[in-house]
Amino acid sequence: MPTEAPAATDAPAGTEASAGTEAPAATAAPASTDDASAAAWDAVVAAAKEEGSVTIYSSQSPDNLNALGEKFEDEYGIHVDVFRAIDSDLQAKIQAEADTNSPVADVVVQASLGWEVDKSAAGTFTKLDLPAFDNPDYDAELNVSENGDYFACNGAVLTFGWNTDLWPKGLTDYPDLLDPELKGKIGVIEPAAASIMDFWLYLEDKYGKDFTDKLAAQEPRIYPSSLPMGEALISGEISAASFVQVQAAAKADGAPVDSGLSDPAWGAIFNAAVLANAPHPNAAMLLANFMITAEGQEAISANAAASLPNIESSLDITTDQIRRQDLSLLTPDALAAYQERWNSLFK
Repeated sequence: MPTEAPAATDAPAGTEASAGTEAPAATAAPASTDDASAAAWDAVVAAAKEEGSVTIYSSQSPDNLNALGEKFEDEYGIHVDVFRAIDSDLQAKIQAEADTNSPVADVVVQASLGWEVDKSAAGTFTKLDLPAFDNPDYDAELNVSENGDYFACNGAVLTFGWNTDLWPKGLTDYPDLLDPELKGKIGVIEPAAASIMDFWLYLEDKYGKDFTDKLAAQEPRIYPSSLPMGEALISGEISAASFVQVQAAAKADGAPVDSGLSDPAWGAIFNAAVLANAPHPNAAMLLANFMITAEGQEAISANAAASLPNIESSLDITTDQIRRQDLSLLTPDALAAYQERWNSLFK
């Protein structure tokens, strides 16, 4: 709120002002905090346009990332270079760039919370003061880290799906994947990162620890992420999948696929951060802010969980409804032990 000048003070009762003495000149009100913040953000926008480009490393949907880049460039005239990979590959690439002092990435978005926490503590990210954090529809208390250097921008909702030509009776829930007729015809995801290990723990919490063993006995095909698994489902390489996006869009485009949702569904929160060594720090700040505006959310949250309500392209699930990772269960040692167990079952 603008600061008002203090109200004039009356002379004490019974006292006259001295002859010829003028009242003190009024002091101009200081500039408001809002005005100063707006001016500072205008400077960020201007500097971002001077930088002219920004690079995002992300494990989000490639279609959504491309849509985000197009909308951002339309809005600001700043080109967005997208590098899409799974979390573990992104993390390795960012570390290699830091080790060789040859940074390329400006913004990183991934779903492994433990990595985000560790890198935050190491000073890998820049502290953020984004205007979009002030939107009352964006729950900054829930979604912005304690250090203020990374934030939840949206969430992937992964579920089971099937090829309607190859498996016309469909699936009602994950246990239907154990149908003997699906042996050798199912897709599963390898737990290459802690976020994916959390998915497997979700299945075991919901259906029993031996569910993983039973699914391994189905001799499934292994995929590194949801994207190639979804493509395999559409092509008929597999009849059913355990880790794909909701297939509504592909189905609407005529692909012979469908999907369902368990209750509750599993999702992974995508956390975004601006790297401290970003080659385009202002454009990075601007892109990070854009991601949690309504326009940015329409692009990045298509067929996913949005961090704002009433995003038409998103699923009817918001990030505050997605299961949050329990980092005490997802330590590096726990991940290594789980991977060893998983590999002994599936490979």
